[in-house]
Amino acid sequence: MGMKVLFYCANLSGSGHYRCVYPARALRRRGHRADWQEGITFNPRTFDPADPSYDVYVIQMAQFRETEALLGRLAALGKVGLVEVDDHVRVTPFYNPAFRKFRGRGGKARLLEECMKAADGVTVSTPELAELYAPLNPNTFPLPNCIDLEDPAWKPRVEKAEGRVVVGWAGSPTHLEDFRPLVPVLEALCRRYPRVKVAVGGPEEVFSLLGQIPESQKEYLSPVPFDKYPEMLARFDIGLVPLLDNAFNRCKSDLKGLEYSALGIPFLASPLPAYRRLVEEGRNGFLCSHRREWFGRLCLLVEKEDLRRRMGEAAREIVERRMSDHYAPLWEGILEALLLRRRLLSAVESVSSPN
Repeated sequence: MGMKVLFYCANLSGSGHYRCVYPARALRRRGHRADWQEGITFNPRTFDPADPSYDVYVIQMAQFRETEALLGRLAALGKVGLVEVDDHVRVTPFYNPAFRKFRGRGGKARLLEECMKAADGVTVSTPELAELYAPLNPNTFPLPNCIDLEDPAWKPRVEKAEGRVVVGWAGSPTHLEDFRPLVPVLEALCRRYPRVKVAVGGPEEVFSLLGQIPESQKEYLSPVPFDKYPEMLARFDIGLVPLLDNAFNRCKSDLKGLEYSALGIPFLASPLPAYRRLVEEGRNGFLCSHRREWFGRLCLLVEKEDLRRRMGEAAREIVERRMSDHYAPLWEGILEALLLRRRLLSAVESVSSPN
């Protein structure tokens, strides 16, 4: 009989899908019961840890006292509770909207860390995060972000305008300052190539940085539900992943590059650790450290359609090695080992108890 796993997603947008929904679907395909729910708080009045429906709980970005107490109750019942984390919250930059949440007065970084200590294990998205959080919990496992290419959302049909080259970025307002240094490069690119259009998907404040680019050469793409997000990205001919070099971003995953790659889009990225691992220079993308490199590589891709096509095909081949099914055995092995460990500990404790 397979495991019974419940993922509690912090949200059902990007991170919730990659860190919870996609692993759950992959575990289902391996014969386990794996479900997901949205919501990161637990109401003791409605949540019953003794419910036999599940024996493993994966809680994304746990940061509430209710969660810490719940982890203790699960352990007492011989069940497994894991905490899933995909950011270095202690160094959330001041310009990030989550700064006040995690680092401001009464910030929740400490509560998240207490939950990690109380959990049977911690799952993270990068080796950098694993090294960071291992002192809090020795059972900290780096499980990379993956794409579920079985998801129909990753097979969008988009008609592209002939003669146009769309240079695009999509994301959240947390990346406003990451994007800002790239604006002069995009302005210069549009001046040189009238056929270039810059597309920004998601936050209006990022799009507003493009005020010096003619209206005919820019496009704002409104936020969409996750199942429409790949269709938004598929409009792009070239993808952008600008990231400032700071402690927070050095722990980030290569997720944006994976998204572009899944759609056969070549991309340019800042040379932070995750992208140094993903990018095969000139094959599936380029790493750019300064404005001259960004501008030069963009010009090259704008001018050479065949190069864009070849790099896009290579990017797609590489991301096929990062499908969620390929990493399902890792999730499976880790969860099974932690469940066995918890049951053995519970058995030992019951034998040792004077009652």
